[in-house]
Amino acid sequence: MKEFKKSNTITYNLMSFTGFKSLMLFTLLLEEARSYQEICEFFRNHEYIKEEISIDTFRVYLTSLKRCGCEIEKYREDGVIKYFIASHPFEFRMSKEQIRSIMKVYRIIMQTMDVKGLFALDVFIRKLADKIQNADLLTAICKNSIFNRIEEELVEKLIDYTQKKYQITFIYNSPKREKVEIEIVADKLGISNGKVYLFGTNVKYQEYSYFQLQRITDIIQVKTNTIDVSNIPIYNIKYELNGLTPDVKLSDDEKIIEINDNSVVVEVTSPNKFMIKQKILSYGPLCKVLEPADFREEIIETLKKMREGYIHG
Repeated sequence: MKEFKKSNTITYNLMSFTGFKSLMLFTLLLEEARSYQEICEFFRNHEYIKEEISIDTFRVYLTSLKRCGCEIEKYREDGVIKYFIASHPFEFRMSKEQIRSIMKVYRIIMQTMDVKGLFALDVFIRKLADKIQNADLLTAICKNSIFNRIEEELVEKLIDYTQKKYQITFIYNSPKREKVEIEIVADKLGISNGKVYLFGTNVKYQEYSYFQLQRITDIIQVKTNTIDVSNIPIYNIKYELNGLTPDVKLSDDEKIIEINDNSVVVEVTSPNKFMIKQKILSYGPLCKVLEPADFREEIIETLKKMREGYIHG
């Protein structure tokens, strides 16, 4: 260590070459099947080893790996014997109970983490499943992930575009099964009812909209210079929730401004009027709009039409 601190250089005298070469052999045979000649060539060209090993030494190394718990197999290919590690005691294994625990934590995190963070976690779990070759973990994340059936590259691009507020044009499979071309100034990615949405200002209609990522098939144009969307109206709504105080889940645009014995008053500030209405209506009779008066009247008219539909339907 003293020598290394002085020179900051690894030399022959600074390592156990027997141990080092054993580890290198373990790595080589773990990557793919190799012949004795291929291993000798690798050692000869290595930055530090720079020498071959005899066939007897090679066998000693194989024996050492076996004693460590490695299962080494061999086969003949074109008259040459090749060796590989079929299994080893350093493999990372995960039980079904552990997988269930990971998915439970994933579902809890999904309720609070933003799309960017959750996507990074999703990618990590998928890579982990691939590295340890655990089909059960991969199946579990595919089943629970909100990014299932969404191209990873698409999510990466949209995270970047929303952060930079780019103006993008994409092809969208509408609920009517029609492919339409939509241009928006990208604002953010969000989660609603277990699905991922792209939010932004629709260039054609000059209104704030949102689109389900699973329905976006292709991004066909990206503009770094965006139109001015400062004139898009921002809605400030106050509503009261009764009986849901412990369980109420607020979006990023909402905040509690008053807490009573059995109710809370929530203030939401958002350009997305449609989504505000959808959320308020989802609470049913437990929710009452307080202000503004014109929005309150809109909700009342919507409820009247819904009632008429049931009576005359």
